[in-house]
Amino acid sequence: MKLKLIVILALLTCRAVIAKGQAPTHVPLMDDTWRLIAQKKYVKNAQYKMVPAFPQRLQDMENQVIELSGYIIPLKAEMEYTNFMLAVVPYDQCAYCGQGDIPSMIEVYAKRAVGASDRPVRMRGKLVLNRTGDKRSEIFLLEAEIKK
Repeated sequence: MKLKLIVILALLTCRAVIAKGQAPTHVPLMDDTWRLIAQKKYVKNAQYKMVPAFPQRLQDMENQVIELSGYIIPLKAEMEYTNFMLAVVPYDQCAYCGQGDIPSMIEVYAKRAVGASDRPVRMRGKLVLNRTGDKRSEIFLLEAEIKK
């Protein structure tokens, strides 16, 4: 009887520890555009430099105005931003961006300052792809504004 009680308490303790260790839930934001962004790969160019290669459907969207939902990932410690990263997962999970099926973050340049938020926002702006392999972001959303 005593052994049975100890086993039950141990199982309940393990369950509580596992539940606390799980990543917090978030609003699922994956849509067709984020899925295209997740298909980005890297290839060697003529100078043997690794550069991003984008799926054709994403290339077809370049320089067009698109809408994309995501979480604001600040680049500076401020309360409002005109330049920030947009991710499909919240800040506390952005270490996983670009891994597995979670797409890379994109860099946003907003027309007007956007307030800090831990909730998803819907942005509208011009999609620009950077194929150079330089140290800048690979995907940009320019002249962006929050879509309400």
